[in-house]
Amino acid sequence: MPLSDPGVKYPAWYLHRWHFLPEGYLSRRSAAGYDFLIRRLYNQGLESQVARTVVSRLKRLSPSSLVEIGCGPGRLLHAAASARVGDQRVGVDLSPYLLERAERRLGRAARLVHADGLALPSEDAAFDVSLASHYVGHLPHTMRAAAVQELVRVVRPGGHIVLVDHRWHRWPGHAGLRLRESISHNLGLIIVRVFERTELSAGPA
Repeated sequence: MPLSDPGVKYPAWYLHRWHFLPEGYLSRRSAAGYDFLIRRLYNQGLESQVARTVVSRLKRLSPSSLVEIGCGPGRLLHAAASARVGDQRVGVDLSPYLLERAERRLGRAARLVHADGLALPSEDAAFDVSLASHYVGHLPHTMRAAAVQELVRVVRPGGHIVLVDHRWHRWPGHAGLRLRESISHNLGLIIVRVFERTELSAGPA
């Protein structure tokens, strides 16, 4: 596949039947199932409202560059691109099949990268905003703090991290990550959280 990086290694936790998809996220059939059905379940029927909330917040932040980790089929990046958010947009996902669908949706509106979100192929402070929707909370508990750390690493000081997740997923905290929560939006069972990367270390989460 054109978007598949042969150097990417799939962690063991990723290689199972996610949400009853036959091959997890590693086939065109499963990617289509996610795109047409599973994402609707993730968003509890509020996908349009969630997208409007995220895009509205992104427009207020006015980033020049943004990266979405776990971008899947690219729907949220497409909403951001349609609203002309950012000059540089990057989508990262561990599934080349989901990236294939994202490429069809986004065209040249974003650069797509096949990579593990826990080891992003980006320099420190490379972006104004990092974005993750239904990503952190779906990782194994032991990996969530590392995922947040990576989201913070690639954002410049003064930049922002925007997270969308289910309210029942435990937040791993951000002690020592120089991260301050600036705002949150409650949308039914979904919460949209916006953090600012600060120069000073935050207190305990």
